[in-house]
Amino acid sequence: MDGDGSGRQDPRVIPAEPVVRITTARSSHSEDVSRRMRNYAISMGLRTLCVVGFVVVMPHWSAWLFVPGAVFLPYIAVLLANAGREKTPVRPAGLGPVAPQRAALPPTRDDAA
Repeated sequence: MDGDGSGRQDPRVIPAEPVVRITTARSSHSEDVSRRMRNYAISMGLRTLCVVGFVVVMPHWSAWLFVPGAVFLPYIAVLLANAGREKTPVRPAGLGPVAPQRAALPPTRDDAA
């Protein structure tokens, strides 16, 4: 903190603790849940349109084009909705852990022969 009592930190001072970069931070749990609920609602809306499309176009052969959407969209929607926070965040290049350097052993008498 500066000596003037303003509460601001000097930008030249390096913090002792590592700073969490926004590119590596996960979204909050509530954002994740709302995103999954929104995607599920969209999928179920598309499924409803497929069922209605099938009923409306029923006498024609093209009605059967709506059946895969009406049958498989619920399964896909549930899979995507349940695929929660298992994913680990992708770290930008250069921010990963550094492998320790190993020093080479000195040559032995057997190596000299």
